[in-house]
Amino acid sequence: LLAIELELKDDEALYNESKEAMELFPTQAQFYYFNGYAAFQLKKYKEASESLEAGKAMVVDSKELENEFYQLLGDTYHKLKDHALSDENYEKALRLNPENVYVLNNYAYYLSERKTKLSYAAELALKCNTVEPLKSNFEDTYAWILFLQQNYTEAEIWLKKALDHGGQNSGVILEHYGDVLFHLNKIDDAVSY
Repeated sequence: LLAIELELKDDEALYNESKEAMELFPTQAQFYYFNGYAAFQLKKYKEASESLEAGKAMVVDSKELENEFYQLLGDTYHKLKDHALSDENYEKALRLNPENVYVLNNYAYYLSERKTKLSYAAELALKCNTVEPLKSNFEDTYAWILFLQQNYTEAEIWLKKALDHGGQNSGVILEHYGDVLFHLNKIDDAVSY
């Protein structure tokens, strides 16, 4: 039932049913994950962190599930603005699966939002693009980090790739491209984008 609710994106039902499942089966980690995921989707970040922290301690012999917990905890603590715990959980997720493109991309982007560890963020974003190439949002993340590092020429190259791979429908990517063009003194094109 919970898997179906997850697939249907029925976050409210998933939240309520997983709470009941946690009460009935208090030692089953996956129910805590479902509850944490649903709480996250419902923007109940504090509750999400509590369910996820409780559940991750119960994971036995499943690196995949453990990775999912760390990944979602990284996202949750980012929303709670607890950057140290967010980074810590992303690092744990990457130790379990160094090629988790979701973690590589999000971690890199969140570091760039904070304008911290930009060299490391660039490494993460480049690896993400190596593991799963031709994804406009991954290319945009790398380009944006290059932009923050004032490497505008290289950022333009990566943003062109992002536009070629579906990014022309993303306001964020178009805005990033405009910012890069402005810094390359291509003012008319910047305004257009």
